[in-house]
Amino acid sequence: MDINEIKDILIYDYIKDYLNEISILNVKKGQYITRSSEKLEEIFYVVDGNAKVECITKSGKSFLVDELCENEFVGKISYMYEQNLFCDIVATSDSTILRISKSTFKKLEKNPEFLKLFLFKTSKRIYYMYKKLMMKDLFRLEETFAFHILENSENDVFKFVSMYNLCKVMSVSRKQLYNVINSFIEKDYIKKDKTSLIILNRDCLYEISMGVREINEVNDCDFKFDI
Repeated sequence: MDINEIKDILIYDYIKDYLNEISILNVKKGQYITRSSEKLEEIFYVVDGNAKVECITKSGKSFLVDELCENEFVGKISYMYEQNLFCDIVATSDSTILRISKSTFKKLEKNPEFLKLFLFKTSKRIYYMYKKLMMKDLFRLEETFAFHILENSENDVFKFVSMYNLCKVMSVSRKQLYNVINSFIEKDYIKKDKTSLIILNRDCLYEISMGVREINEVNDCDFKFDI
């Protein structure tokens, strides 16, 4: 993709005067956009594709911090808050990324409308991350997993990439997840078929996940940011 082929993206009107300062990265699935050890002061913008933000400790334990899709900003945004989350950012699909340097971003943030959009998008994701951690403290894994299955199933079939990936999404150990899945299978709530879980008793899963469902209800009021 060429820099002149991005006229339809959300931020084009804000960046059109700085196109000569912005580069396009074509990133392959599994490729690092940036590593925690790198001292980068750049902001990336996902034109298309998906990415994940992951924290990996020195002992090798990993924690899925965030997942992103197109029209989202990503980078070492924690630097702006005088923090460092020591996270890796990895493409989870073939992606097209805009790389915006620190100097260019400083120019962009002088535009109140761009700054409003940037802060809205980043703060919204921080809120979702906080909500995810809050749910982990408030609810048992059985409750959050039942909700996750129901919300991400189609025709009563929940498909997942691998148990390893599912553990990362749920931020739990393999043992914890297997225990819940086996418990659901024994109670005839679900059955497992390779990389799919077939829902056998939707009503029971719905009842188990009621509390999680309530906290995830979308508020339709008009008290919202006008972006």
